[in-house]
Amino acid sequence: MPASASTPSITRPPLHPFRPLFFCAALAASLGMLAWGVFWHMGWLPPTSLPPLEWHAHIMLFGFGSALVGGFLLTASANWTGIATTARPGLWLLTAIWAIAHILLLTPLPFWIGALFDVGYLCGLVFLVGRVLWLSRNKRNAFLIGILLIFTGLDIAFYAGALAGNATVSTRALIGAVDLLTVLMLTIGGRVIPFFTGRKLSGHTMWVNKYLIRAVNGGGALVLLCGLADAPALPRGILMLVVATLALVRLIGWRGWRTVHEPMLWVLHLGYLWLVIGLAVRGLALVGVYAMPEIDTLHGITIGALGTLSLAMMTRVAQGHSGVAIESSFALSLMFLLPTAAAIARLGFNQPHGWVWAAALWFLAYAIYLVVIGPLLVRGKLAAVARS
Repeated sequence: MPASASTPSITRPPLHPFRPLFFCAALAASLGMLAWGVFWHMGWLPPTSLPPLEWHAHIMLFGFGSALVGGFLLTASANWTGIATTARPGLWLLTAIWAIAHILLLTPLPFWIGALFDVGYLCGLVFLVGRVLWLSRNKRNAFLIGILLIFTGLDIAFYAGALAGNATVSTRALIGAVDLLTVLMLTIGGRVIPFFTGRKLSGHTMWVNKYLIRAVNGGGALVLLCGLADAPALPRGILMLVVATLALVRLIGWRGWRTVHEPMLWVLHLGYLWLVIGLAVRGLALVGVYAMPEIDTLHGITIGALGTLSLAMMTRVAQGHSGVAIESSFALSLMFLLPTAAAIARLGFNQPHGWVWAAALWFLAYAIYLVVIGPLLVRGKLAAVARS
């Protein structure tokens, strides 16, 4: 009997773009936060020519965020269109460009060198996703090209502001990136959360209203546009409170309390709830209910919503494409709750000790992901054992 027939073998992992990019996203989220703690709280500043605060915000939004978005959209657009978004060499080249960019941004080299690779990664992402959507005439998801183009423009604006020493421009670009990711979570989350909930829970009924969907998605787009136009704080705050209210009504209509015994479902509802909370926290601060800099109020969305939803989707996608059951465990359930604890620490204790706890909890969440889910990203689906 041949040895290959009696011993298990592992096939070459199938070409799923999420595999290397989700791994990069988790590395950026965990090691990026660990480095930030060292830079900020221990005073061991990196040699990068970017200021530490700007580096931290950038690695979370345009490092972690771009790898996450890239892995999700390259995989999803292939599923939507039936056309492969890239071949294996192209995927590894794109991943290498992302990695080189963020390594260079930690060196004493002029940051514009890393910026060229960073913007190049995003341009490659626009091309690959745009190509398959165009070839398939997929109009429903064409808005994603606009999302990616704006994301790329905001990254360029950030670097332009940093190069000119204009913190106002860089900060507005970072806030714009948060608003853009909010739009993406409102729209894509609004599709997948009720879909997965209804498919898993037998007989589960939900209230879905097409006008409410348009209002939530359109309201999120208006928040983005008002931020890019530098609209006054008061109307922006009111708009955020309106969108938060509409999103809450939509969330209630999904009846998420019935998912309490299904961690792979309640984590999605929890992440969407943090979108509501994050928009409300920002809106209340902007209308003057309490005093908190807008850059601090963003953490309800970045930590609470993005942190929770990213872990939920990265886990679900990795399990679903690796031939294992889509289910939670104690470690994964704990992981799903950690961004909520981190967001509460960051917003509720907006002082250095609160920042330390928030950073530690965030790091732990993504460390768990790398330990538990990371092997699935690397090895792919186990091959069937050949029988003699």
